[in-house]
Amino acid sequence: MIDQELQKLIEEFIKKTGFDYSNLSVSLDSDAGSYWVSMTSKDTHSIIGKDGEMIQSINHLLKRMVESKYKDNSPRVLLDINNYHKERIDKIKNVAHMMSERARFFKSRIELEPMNAFERRIVHDYVGGHSDLASESSGVGKNRRVVIFYKSN
Repeated sequence: MIDQELQKLIEEFIKKTGFDYSNLSVSLDSDAGSYWVSMTSKDTHSIIGKDGEMIQSINHLLKRMVESKYKDNSPRVLLDINNYHKERIDKIKNVAHMMSERARFFKSRIELEPMNAFERRIVHDYVGGHSDLASESSGVGKNRRVVIFYKSN
């Protein structure tokens, strides 16, 4: 069941951005325990921005608004425009799978390309489901990356 107060807050936030959008829907992702806000827009480039920087900023603002409203019981909310995040998550999971297999085959450490915190969390969650693999983040700032390594039993 979608919290109606949360849905109203999200809709008001999206309207205030001034972007041209349609098909706004909010659904609960029971696997991740978060709300998935999906919409379509003709302003894709201006909303997503170069390398997803604008949509990250929009998501950050939305997250802060939800946190200020709900305080300690703040639900996680992710805004997705034209399936940008869904496709990005699928791509990151595929990379995590391939690099996990490489770490397992060579029984070594594999460093991934630098990623933002959201993307690193996806990789850590994926690797966490395998008992013979582990992951850690290394580096600082924009060079922070995930390292996947094989754990011998």
